Amino acid sequence: MFAQILHMKNLVLGLTLFIIQLLLTFWGATVFGKYVSPYLFFTASLAIAGYTGWLLVQPKLTVEHPLVSAEVQPKKQWLGALLGIFSVALAYEEMRKLFVKFSPPREFSDVVPQIEALYNRFQHGEFPYAPVDMGSWSPYPVYMPLHWLPVGLAQVFGMDSRWAGFVLLALAAGIYGWFIMRTNRSLLQQIAVILLPSLALWAYIRFGGLDLPVSYELVIGAYYLVLATGLFARHLAWITAGLVLCLLSRYTLAFWLPLAAILFWQNLPRRQNFLIWGTVAVSVVLIYILPFYLKDPSILTKGLAYHNQAVVAEWVGYGDPPVSHSMERGIHFAIQLKEWFTGDMVERVHKARVLQGGLMLLVLLLGWLGWRRWRERLDYGTYALLLLYCFVLLFYCFGPLTYRYYLLVLHLLSAVLCGRIILQSELRRLAPA
Repeated sequence: MFAQILHMKNLVLGLTLFIIQLLLTFWGATVFGKYVSPYLFFTASLAIAGYTGWLLVQPKLTVEHPLVSAEVQPKKQWLGALLGIFSVALAYEEMRKLFVKFSPPREFSDVVPQIEALYNRFQHGEFPYAPVDMGSWSPYPVYMPLHWLPVGLAQVFGMDSRWAGFVLLALAAGIYGWFIMRTNRSLLQQIAVILLPSLALWAYIRFGGLDLPVSYELVIGAYYLVLATGLFARHLAWITAGLVLCLLSRYTLAFWLPLAAILFWQNLPRRQNFLIWGTVAVSVVLIYILPFYLKDPSILTKGLAYHNQAVVAEWVGYGDPPVSHSMERGIHFAIQLKEWFTGDMVERVHKARVLQGGLMLLVLLLGWLGWRRWRERLDYGTYALLLLYCFVLLFYCFGPLTYRYYLLVLHLLSAVLCGRIILQSELRRLAPA
């Protein structure tokens, strides 16, 4: 009876925390205003990390059912994989309508045109990193190779390139479902956990408007779901794959890597550490450094310089009166930082980046101290996942430019953490009278 009550409590709490975060993402500014909403969104998001961390460090005064079952039926795992894939595939028709509505994507954003230009140049033997002509402006692409190479997957089948991310997310959800079905929990818990990532997708489809159709964020979301699954399951092959995919598609992961290296070094044999980081290093060299960076070492600085110009322009605002559109969403603190900092917009953006970098270092320090303090109680995989979530949360909430579609990655990490809350199954022993 007590076990059932605890299971239901964590099921309800995990779902509630996840849904609140999604609601604040899409409705926070409308209901509470663009100045108050960032505080509520950040608090709700931090609550997910806080409760997960609290569960992890509870004293071992518990009788815990093992999370991973000793006996796994292959048919059940395949059922979980199919459920994960189907949960995403079910959104096909609504996704198709959005792709049709926001076509061609270049009329709404320069993201997809840049990514397609990178791949098309590469396919024709040209050096891909060069300005992309958008008519009145020419953005310099900052995207890493594994962000734009999936365009080729869509072209093989003659599809709109934006479907590549949808397919990859479905496959990632299938991998996630496979491992969730290995847990020693009730079928209700397992199904609820498997469906959480698709709930984030549906939220963007129903309420995100052009967020997904004019971006390539589904690809990034799929990669981070693979990494989160590997960390959750402590499966070294999928951890390695996730590291390669995430690191070679967006720079954000670099802030988390030092802490991940510490956790892996202290919990895994040296041979496995060398295999993981060796594979990552070789992948970076073969996929980015040799074919692109060494041919033009300035591509990184040029890309970052262009991105910084875009951030400054966003802080200055567009129109009359000038409006900073990304700040109207109420999902990050840029609107507060813009008002708090002094100087021209270049100086204010620089100060915001310094603050953002300082927070990354602070999470690194606190994460290391937390590991030293509670390492005997912590599962290194879940702890690494929790810290990855914290890095992404602070990076986007305190970043000078955060588009709402960026938060798809955060929501998919939230889905895995809230799934961990749902799967938590402990019975506390009563303390002696």
